[in-house]
Order: sequence, then structure tokens, then C-alpha cells
Amino acid sequence: MAMDDIDRELEKYQKTLEDEKKKAARINWGLFLILIVVIILFVYSLWRYQVLN
Repeated sequence: MAMDDIDRELEKYQKTLEDEKKKAARINWGLFLILIVVIILFVYSLWRYQVLN
């Protein structure tokens, strides 16, 4: 009986760990996309500044 409880707890822990990894990966992907957009805007504004001056 004790081994079954341990197995159940380990399965819950693994599922929680997998969910946390997925959430972290999603957050990292979102931050990466935001970074790319900011870099593109920065390069565009530099280009516009160079064209105007």
C-alpha cells in the first residue's frame, strides 16, 4: 500500500513538473517574440533617422 502511495505522488510530481516546463517554455517563447519585435522597431527607427538626416 505504501508503494502505491509513493508511485501516485511521483506521478503527480512528474505531471506538475511537465506542466511547469510547458508554461516556462511558453513564457520564454513570448518574451523571445517581444524581443524580436523590439529589435525590428529599433533597427527601423535607426534607418528612418539615417534617411532623414
